Amino acid sequence: MDIKEWFPEFQVSAETDTDLQSYFFKLPEVQQIVVSRSWLVLGRKGMGKTAIYEYFKRSSKETLNGYNAICINFSDYPWPAHQLYKESLSGELSAYQKSWRYLFFVKALSRLIEIKTAAKERLSKELKWAKGYIEKVYGSPDPSIMEVIFSKIARVSKVSGPGVDVEDFSFETGEVSFEDIAEDKKLQSRLRANAFTLLGFFEKIFKENCGEHKILIALDQLDENWLEGEIEEYSKVLINLVNVCRNIAVDSALSKNLKVVPFLRTDIYHSLKFNDKNKLLQDSAIIISWDSDSLDHMYYERVKKYAPKDFPLDHTIKSGNLFAIKFARQGTPPFKYITRRSFFRPRDVIVYFNKIRECHKVNSAGLYTSEELYEADREASASVYNELVDEWSNQFPEIENLLTVLQTIQVETFSYEDYSGKCDTEFNDISEGKKREYLAFLFENSIIGQKKQGRWEYISSTPNLKMNIEKDFRTHHALKYRLHLVESRPSQNM
Repeated sequence: MDIKEWFPEFQVSAETDTDLQSYFFKLPEVQQIVVSRSWLVLGRKGMGKTAIYEYFKRSSKETLNGYNAICINFSDYPWPAHQLYKESLSGELSAYQKSWRYLFFVKALSRLIEIKTAAKERLSKELKWAKGYIEKVYGSPDPSIMEVIFSKIARVSKVSGPGVDVEDFSFETGEVSFEDIAEDKKLQSRLRANAFTLLGFFEKIFKENCGEHKILIALDQLDENWLEGEIEEYSKVLINLVNVCRNIAVDSALSKNLKVVPFLRTDIYHSLKFNDKNKLLQDSAIIISWDSDSLDHMYYERVKKYAPKDFPLDHTIKSGNLFAIKFARQGTPPFKYITRRSFFRPRDVIVYFNKIRECHKVNSAGLYTSEELYEADREASASVYNELVDEWSNQFPEIENLLTVLQTIQVETFSYEDYSGKCDTEFNDISEGKKREYLAFLFENSIIGQKKQGRWEYISSTPNLKMNIEKDFRTHHALKYRLHLVESRPSQNM
């Protein structure tokens, strides 16, 4: 039976990969999140942050060390909403942090009520009050993020505490939109006052009633859909999010029952400016990283899942079972040939295999061939290029210009002088400092690398690699075909 008949094309997006749990989650990072004190997940785009988030979304508390997961996706979140919570007297720091806590405790308390109700546990008087308030004000027993932010709470004249029957208060009729609140200072003031009053009530009720129940709130795609020109304001929002998550983690009255886990791109975290950032990175962050062996193990789970029962799997070569050859060029196993043309991200590997599948033609072995492995290199290179542009177009719009600089150099290996001359052509009046800043960006993101102990290495494979401007650079092989590069000019071989 030909390989195309039993081994499928895989979805690149974690959100659409319905079989994700069956082969992705022997990841140590998953266990770290639910058993350690760490609460911040960092990784480059394509490293698997959303895949872990999706795993939490689909998992039971039994597989998450007793945590009941609440998963919030921010891909369509109206980031300017946080500005509506700013307090002119208290300053944006306090308002941003309170707006995050408000969101978390509405969600955590609604889930706690749901858990207790499902377990037929008696609700305290305060929990019954909170349940009624949540359902009446937010319009749902488990309000969505948008329902929390733009609920009827801005129409409530005054929030009454747990001692008042929920039926005894009323609010002005009519729904409230973002535009309504943005244009009405009175509504903004009432929104802040009511939300922050409720925050005090909800937080106290949660602490006093959570018992042994544990809740984990996972936040994904916090770095999606940022608008150029708004990044500075978004950064303030994220800095305060990180501080709120840290405050919850160190609060002894909360940390055993509530954990908030933001998933952030590593580069965005490093761009934030706040005290103790590096200390927090060491103490509380889980950085997702892969090497050729762990990627092979991950992909081999897919092979085992789909291989026919009579297919003779050789566990010593893992994903190499898909190929009719044991070695590619220069004695390299096929899977390592692929990872050397990747940034060591699951997404790169999945795309490369999908491209091999597209190239495949039925043969006597019924497996992928060396010719198909090499042919797919060209298509995978275009995909990596597009991923880079997609990854950086908002935060670093110069990315396409820099890739053009590398393309106009024409060769894979180049000197700083080669790079500097092409920068002068591509950018108007570029300074020496800016050239070096751009070069560091390319190096830190593995787009270029340098030799270490006789081998070309990149940050993605050698995290402690240091840039030396006096030595030659090399554009990553993953980009070779898309940038139409050759190994060297004839004069370089002489």
